[in-house]
Order: sequence, then C-alpha cells, then structure tokens
Amino acid sequence: MTQNIQESKARALELAQALACEADSLKGENIEILDVSDLLYVTDYFVMVTTRSARQTKALGESLKTTAKADIGNRGAIEGSARSEWMLCDFDDVVVHILTESAREFYDLDTLWADAPRMETGLPEAPTTEEPATTELAEESVIDAEPPAGDGDSHSA
Repeated sequence: MTQNIQESKARALELAQALACEADSLKGENIEILDVSDLLYVTDYFVMVTTRSARQTKALGESLKTTAKADIGNRGAIEGSARSEWMLCDFDDVVVHILTESAREFYDLDTLWADAPRMETGLPEAPTTEEPATTELAEESVIDAEPPAGDGDSHSA
C-alpha cells in the first residue's frame, strides 16, 4: 500500500511539473510547486502561477485543463469566471492557483502555505538580474621604448 501511495505521489508531482512547464510556456511567472500532502488530505501539490491580467489567467486555466486531460482524462474542474483575478484548477492530486499579481499579493497564499516544502518545478533557472561585479583595471605601465631599429642601411636614390 505504501508503494502505491508513493507511486501516486510521484505521478502527481510529474503532473504538477508538466503543468508548471505549460504555465511557463504561456508566460506565467513566479511559478512554484508546493508539497501540501502532509498539510491537506484532499490534494498532494499546489502549483502557484502569477499572470499579468485576468485574460491571461483565463487562457492559462483553459490550457492547463487541456494539458491535464492528457494525463488524467476528463476529471478536473476550473473555478473562476472569465474576468477573475484568481482561477483555481482542481486536478485531484494537483491544484493550480492562477492569480494576477495584485491577487497573489492580496491573498498571500505563499505566506499562508509557508510550511509546505517547495518542490523542483522542472523549469530552467531564470537568469539572474544582478549586475556583474565590476573589476578595476590594473594600471598599465607605459614603457618608453625606442622605435624598432632599421637594418641600418639607408638607401637614397
């Protein structure tokens, strides 16, 4: 039985990572996967995604349902209207929260679920925006050198 639970959780993590990749491909931002299996009975993972508009939220929700359908069939439900700033996609073992920036800040689910371990999303690392370290150029010493000497023969016409 324990092996079945572990296999089920592994499949759920794979689905969560596939959904995170799909969200990333549709310009979702600040994507995180939270392992809530020890905190909730009803699901194993939350995928948190930030969008820039309610329109993007809706489009992302519809696309994620299509992605999940390939894995879990017709199960799954989406809550939230076309103008919602927060859409919830329930795919049984994985629940996706798609929020606009303002909704994510307002509801602050990241703090609410701070005890949930963060999992690898499977996404490539984002490039850092830190400025490269400045290096001071060493002062070059100028050597007074004489021009190279010719062969000494002076030819005049």
